[in-house]
Amino acid sequence: MNLLRSFQGKLLLFFLLIDLVMVGVLVATVSRGAHGALETASREHLLELARFASDTLDEQLQLRWNAAQSLASNPFMTNSVIDTLGRSDYLEPLMQRLSLPGQGSEEGDLWLLDFMGRVIARNGRSESVESFAEASWWPGVRDGQPQALVISEGSGPRVLFAFPVLYQQHTEGALVARFDLSFVGGGAARQGLGVVLLEGERALTGELPARVIGELKALSTGPGGHNTALIDGMFYLVVPVEGFAREHGFGWSLVLSVPAERISGPVEVLRQRMIQGGVVTAVLLLLLIFWRTRLLMRPLHQLQVSMRRIIDGGDLSERIQVRTGDELGAIAGTFNLMLERLAHRGAELERSREHLSLLAQITSSSPNAILMVGAEGWVLVCNEAAEKLFGWPRMEMLGMSFLERVVPEASRELVTGLFARAGGGEPVEAELSLLTRQAGDIPVQLTLSRVLDAAGAVLGHVCIARDLREVQRLRESLVQSEKMAAVGTLVAGLSHELNNPLGIILGFAQAQLMRPTLDEASRSAFTYIETHTQRCARLVRTLLDFSRRSGPSRERIEVGCMLERVRELASGEAQRGQVLLKIIESPADLPGLEGNVPEMESALLNLVGNAVDATLPGGTVSIGARVTPARDGLELFVTDTGSGMSPDVRQRIFDPFFTTKPEGKGTGLGLSITRSIVESHGGRIGVETAPGAGTTMRLWFPVAPSHPTEVSA
Repeated sequence: MNLLRSFQGKLLLFFLLIDLVMVGVLVATVSRGAHGALETASREHLLELARFASDTLDEQLQLRWNAAQSLASNPFMTNSVIDTLGRSDYLEPLMQRLSLPGQGSEEGDLWLLDFMGRVIARNGRSESVESFAEASWWPGVRDGQPQALVISEGSGPRVLFAFPVLYQQHTEGALVARFDLSFVGGGAARQGLGVVLLEGERALTGELPARVIGELKALSTGPGGHNTALIDGMFYLVVPVEGFAREHGFGWSLVLSVPAERISGPVEVLRQRMIQGGVVTAVLLLLLIFWRTRLLMRPLHQLQVSMRRIIDGGDLSERIQVRTGDELGAIAGTFNLMLERLAHRGAELERSREHLSLLAQITSSSPNAILMVGAEGWVLVCNEAAEKLFGWPRMEMLGMSFLERVVPEASRELVTGLFARAGGGEPVEAELSLLTRQAGDIPVQLTLSRVLDAAGAVLGHVCIARDLREVQRLRESLVQSEKMAAVGTLVAGLSHELNNPLGIILGFAQAQLMRPTLDEASRSAFTYIETHTQRCARLVRTLLDFSRRSGPSRERIEVGCMLERVRELASGEAQRGQVLLKIIESPADLPGLEGNVPEMESALLNLVGNAVDATLPGGTVSIGARVTPARDGLELFVTDTGSGMSPDVRQRIFDPFFTTKPEGKGTGLGLSITRSIVESHGGRIGVETAPGAGTTMRLWFPVAPSHPTEVSA
């Protein structure tokens, strides 16, 4: 078994296979050629025998046809048929001595018939027949037409010739000759061949199985044709019988058969001798190869021992000590050179591995989403930040189309242009929106840089996406803070300037109303002045509260109770507007909040009031609370079934003094105050709306500590 695993054993096996293949090819080629030649010779021999038998059959039939025709036209026969007197004295002895010429014709039958088909005389070799008037061939003979046909009798198929005996162009009788076909294929049969005469699927001489006859019938090719077939170990040759038989409508074919082993036997003997010679040659060749390969394997064994020492020791500085002037010496030198280069490359690979590990850690720990997009647009690499930002698992992102999966359709043309610009070599960046799985479109800062292979061809692009949602929120908050600061400064100065004249006007109006002698018209005017002055004073106080907002005192708030109180406070306004105000049932484990109760209620009342004003009679306003999906805070929401807001209105709802309500019904400070309250509590406010689809305002707050010091209901 070890010998077969060794190189020497493989050489021996290789050459043994070559020798066996060559012997096999030689045996197959020679035996096929010999078999083909012998088969061709046998076919030609059988064909010659078949042609000879066919010609012999044609000669015999023609000879007997001519003989019978000659007898029918003999004047003696004509007179015997016409003259009935005394013919029995001379006709019977003459008919007894008559016979047809040819092989085996002495057993043939002859009859002389009158014009009614009755037998006048016969040669006496067959059974007695009184009349042939009912025979199928008799009408044709009576009409003057000679007949040749094959009839079937108890003793087997026979050939029948019938000639009219004519006198002055009138049929006066007939001469009938009948004989068997025992003479067919006599020469071929003497050579040990089977000979069968077929008519269609009927064997006239010899015997053939019905299945063989069916297959041979398909081989028959008509006049002049022949074919062969190998069936059940027998070689068959089919030759149509031409000449007389074909002229008289006999569809005869001669079938010669011989056992196939008579053809393949000599070839098999030749094959066996060639195989024996090939085996002896293979053994001698293997002995020679075995002796020679042992001499060649000694340097290889030395090479193997040296290589094993290097592998086991792991020392690439060791060298192979094989010094020969042939190819093995060249292999040893090449292997030593390879060891030197491997040692050098190993050091380089170690440095590269450390460098790649560092790059992988940098990429993995980057807070920005990093993807590599191939030249065809497929994502090839993505880091953990990309997986978190876009929301798809990493294995699902790999192989997907960057444009189709994460770029909105409206931005695809822009991103395609960025890829084209990055192909010039310089990084490009732009702020745009990309598509995420959970959050939809989000603003990002996208930086694109091309990646080249060692040949300088573009492999793809590195895409670095920085989430700008927090930056955008900070920008908006900063702008809003600047607006609020400016408004606050304006409001503070304006409030101080308005308070004094408003106080004087209000005091004068109230003093006039205290006069008992004041007429009714004046009293009504001063009452109107007092009402509107107080309204202006309230507006000034509101402006002062807006401009002087500071960190209020905080206490623990029970959210459910606060929502119920807000509903009670806003129920009157909802009833006047014929709007259903309801609380969405909150979860039982809802945590509490920490904040200023009046300010929190004021913020919610502002939202509920806006929702009621935006809802038509019969609509619904819902308020509720829930824990955020990330369980990092508490969300309060107010939802209405009103008309919703357009994008332009949506962008300005938190601007001070912006309102869509009729004049005199709103100041435009409600949402600004609400946002200020929410942000002072460390929360944030969001809006979801669309024209005709209602509006949902969401307030997010951090949950209160688990051990509060004070609880407010």
